[in-house]
Amino acid sequence: MSIDTIFILSQNGEILAHRIFKGLKRKDTLPEFYTQFVQFFRGTNADKEYPIIRIKDALYPFVTFSDIIIGAIVTEEIPVLQLFATLFLILDVLKASFPNESSEKLKQNLHSIGIMLDSVFDYGYPQITQKHVLESIVKPGGIIEKIEEKIIGRQNVQKETVSLLEKYIDGQADIREHSQYRLPEIKGEEEVYFDVIEFLDCVFDKNGRILIEEINGEIKVDCNLSGVPELFVFLNQTNQFNDYTVHECLLQKIDTYERERVLAFVPPSGTTTIFYYNIKGISIRPPFEFIPKLQFINNQVKIEFLLKNRPVRGQSYVVDEFHTKLTVPTGLTLGETEMAQGTLQQLENAILWRIGKLEIDSSIRLAVTFTSTEDQFNIIQQGNFLVQLKFVVNTFSPSQTKIDKVEVRNGAKVLTKKARNIAKSGYYEIRLN
Repeated sequence: MSIDTIFILSQNGEILAHRIFKGLKRKDTLPEFYTQFVQFFRGTNADKEYPIIRIKDALYPFVTFSDIIIGAIVTEEIPVLQLFATLFLILDVLKASFPNESSEKLKQNLHSIGIMLDSVFDYGYPQITQKHVLESIVKPGGIIEKIEEKIIGRQNVQKETVSLLEKYIDGQADIREHSQYRLPEIKGEEEVYFDVIEFLDCVFDKNGRILIEEINGEIKVDCNLSGVPELFVFLNQTNQFNDYTVHECLLQKIDTYERERVLAFVPPSGTTTIFYYNIKGISIRPPFEFIPKLQFINNQVKIEFLLKNRPVRGQSYVVDEFHTKLTVPTGLTLGETEMAQGTLQQLENAILWRIGKLEIDSSIRLAVTFTSTEDQFNIIQQGNFLVQLKFVVNTFSPSQTKIDKVEVRNGAKVLTKKARNIAKSGYYEIRLN
């Protein structure tokens, strides 16, 4: 997985830090990225999960924190969820290093942030990097600031700096011997929870034909166990994975997965995504049916959406956090609307239908009319009418991938183990014309 550029922007579009690995002119596209961010993402939570902007042949995945935007530019096919994990790592490092701070504070630490980015990426390839090491680089008063004080002669801190470096090196050795994610002395509430989350990436043409259909999944563990336990996670089926990547905690025993298809690892403390997978060539059937209708009549564009809940494999599910975003060509004015559920928000060249819950056995409808001038109508008919869906379905697994069993060794005799499935929309698009 290689990226072209990593960047950090303020919420007014100012470039705070960036590293260009290839495609020297990609930096010039950041103003266009910022324009689309303001137009389609600011002020709405509809695209909260894994937002991506496309500009020509490049994708711009990004995450936000306070008044900071952290993003990447990619021009090749990559595991998107793995890249987002790296962006969230950078986000977590900045949150820990600059709590409750703004972009102004980051401006004062751009040098150390640049060194931190160089530590995360090597010629555009994300490296396996420990969060606490990155924090020691970037946070005020961290190792880089200490060394800079010595080099520029502001303060005689040689003894302190040498001691700090020795502690850092000794810590690395101790971490490798035990576990780089937890301390043996840690005391927990003896609970471990797993989420198997699958993101549905689907693109349909105007005739309902499938252009893209795949699942990107991730397994998260929320570990609150004492000591240094070892977990063994048994999945019900793994032969359908076209590709997978693992968290570094699984690398020492990756042969166990290759040989026995069992995830064996010492879990990091807290919540961590330990496993990513991709499934192609699978027929995806979500627990709802979305039926769009597009008509051009007398300088008017009439669009109707019918949304029906439906069972999957004999089981019915409530669909939560349902959002439908309709993007239309420039030159249309929103007219009459008819809606049985939810709220409607008008955006620039788009409307956002916040549906909320789609209950079992229910169906809802939205009908909207747009108008245009006569001289623009023919041009508008040639424009693109796109629908993007966002949703969450708890307890649902589109690929039927589930955790069958979890074994805990070197752990407490009495502990709580639970696992659940969650399905979410990834990039889910329907082209109306």
